[in-house]
Amino acid sequence: MTDEDPGNSKIHPEMLVGVSAVVIGVCALGVSLYETSLMREEQRAAVMPLLELSRSHNVGSGQSAAENSRLWLQAENVGIGPAQVVDFKVTVDGVPHPTWDSAMRALIGHDSPISYGQSTIKGRTIPTDRVVTMMALDESELTGRILSEFDRLDFEACYCSIFGECWTTSYTAFGVANKVDSCQRSDSSFVE
Repeated sequence: MTDEDPGNSKIHPEMLVGVSAVVIGVCALGVSLYETSLMREEQRAAVMPLLELSRSHNVGSGQSAAENSRLWLQAENVGIGPAQVVDFKVTVDGVPHPTWDSAMRALIGHDSPISYGQSTIKGRTIPTDRVVTMMALDESELTGRILSEFDRLDFEACYCSIFGECWTTSYTAFGVANKVDSCQRSDSSFVE
């Protein structure tokens, strides 16, 4: 017979050390996974873009008012990372328009083409603190008419961060971005 009694269970110091090492290892793994997830969130936040769509206008006074009236529609990245603009839409009364000319003519009921300057943002990466003038109108006769109907106009951008997180924002959202799963171009996308 042996000295050990199977009914008598003693905790051996080696077993206690082994179990303690396993528990400590599991805890260390959990802490490491948690820290990794925090670091990933910090990385995402460190490159989060925030695109604001706005208008600026200059309306002159006196006799030179007609010469000094201007309108600019702009996109500015006020975030801390680049904004990759995937899609852009312009609507008048909810109806999409492919160009600024089409949208402005529909807005004020103008028959002939409108002369304006434009820069596209669709498919473009806008760096931090960069302003892109999407449309500049120097036709002062039309500026006042457009401004009087401006509440019927909206423009919207769908953009992503370098990590593929995407948002939409519009002129009427006043800088508020809504998170979306992804950005896709559609048949109603702006072409300019």
